[in-house]
Amino acid sequence: MFSRSIVKLPQSLYDRARAAAERAGYSSVDEFILHAIEKELVHLEEAEAKEAIAKQLKGLGYLE
Repeated sequence: MFSRSIVKLPQSLYDRARAAAERAGYSSVDEFILHAIEKELVHLEEAEAKEAIAKQLKGLGYLE
C-alpha cells in the first residue's frame, strides 16, 4: 500500500512534529505527518475546486 520515500526535515521541525504527535496521541511521527499532509492536500484541493466553480459561474454570467 505504501511506497517508502525519504523526506528530509530540519531537526527542529521534526522535533516539533514529534512533540505534537505525542500530545495528539498519534502512534508515530510518520502517522502524524501523513495525516497533516492529507489534511493540507484536501484543503488545497477544495480551494482549487471552489476556484474552478467560480470561474464556470462567471463564464455562464452568474457572477461578475
